[in-house]
Amino acid sequence: MEWRIPLTDIDVGQEEIDAVAEVLRSKWLTMGAVTEEFEKQFAAKMNVGHAIAVNNGTAALHLANLALGIGPGDEVICPNITFVASANASRYCGADLAFADVISQDDLTIAPASIEAMITPRTRAITVVHYGGFVCRMDEVMGIARTHGLKVIEDCAHAPFASHSFVDGAEAFAGAMGDVGCFSFFGNKNMTTGEGGMVTTNDDDLAARIRLLRSHGMTSLTYERHKGHASGYDVVTLGYNYRTDEMHSAMGICQLRKIDQLNSKRRQIYRWYIAAFADSHNVRIPFTHRDLDRSACHILPAIVTSDYTGVKQRLKNAGIQTSKHYDPVSGFSIYTDSRRADKMFDGSSILTLPLGPQMELSDVELIREVCG
Repeated sequence: MEWRIPLTDIDVGQEEIDAVAEVLRSKWLTMGAVTEEFEKQFAAKMNVGHAIAVNNGTAALHLANLALGIGPGDEVICPNITFVASANASRYCGADLAFADVISQDDLTIAPASIEAMITPRTRAITVVHYGGFVCRMDEVMGIARTHGLKVIEDCAHAPFASHSFVDGAEAFAGAMGDVGCFSFFGNKNMTTGEGGMVTTNDDDLAARIRLLRSHGMTSLTYERHKGHASGYDVVTLGYNYRTDEMHSAMGICQLRKIDQLNSKRRQIYRWYIAAFADSHNVRIPFTHRDLDRSACHILPAIVTSDYTGVKQRLKNAGIQTSKHYDPVSGFSIYTDSRRADKMFDGSSILTLPLGPQMELSDVELIREVCG
């Protein structure tokens, strides 16, 4: 159906078309100089040591778990309200999952107290998700990790260039605080290449291992051999084909130039929602206590406090697309035997409202009117 107001939209135009066309004219389509440039620019903008481009965000998460040595017998603590890939990436490695709760219905990021309560001798890592583009309480998360000798994986799929200010005054972007950061450039993300992802780290050894694992465990890549920098290769570990290509990287460079502007527009729209729903009796906007200037404002996960079915149906009837981010991962059949926090928010009140950079104030006002 044609939606009057779609759930999201993206900013892809002539700049991306021209960049992809230039790659096609070059006739070098696999991972090469354009990808190297994308990685270089991404790392520089993030102020991180290494950025490694991959074919999607799930691959980024899998590589993070692999490079950190997560394996059978280990347990990884993960938020319960997230996309299933956050958990699946650890399960790919044979690890078990332990699901932690959110802070509250007004802050849907992982609760540090719940993380600490879930730690056992088998715990090896914590996966945090900067849900909705709002950075987790990383002072507390990193303190817990240091105390217990745990690794931290940041799932930044919602949070490109969201930032955090530590209590000691240090500043960092999402993906530059834990051991490894994982980004998605899927078609609905703040910056998109259709499919694609990035792994970030400040650890030289981890970066080298991730690069090996990304491409079959090979010691040199096709582009390096094409340029004469290597004449052959060895295979030194069991790797994967998680490479990206030059077309996706060309789009990524274009999107990287736009991301600050796109994030700024998303923040403005989030502010419109906060103002519009301030007096609503059945829909509440979360994260209103957060500094929106530090958020990427990826989605608008409203909390419906009454008449959930009615609100959703009225929006649909008006041509306004909604979704839900997310059903609890621990409720899926594959994870019903996993450990979970005692009192878990079940996500049943979440209704994701439209948020995209092309929206106008009148769209938000209409959504408020329809919600009642």
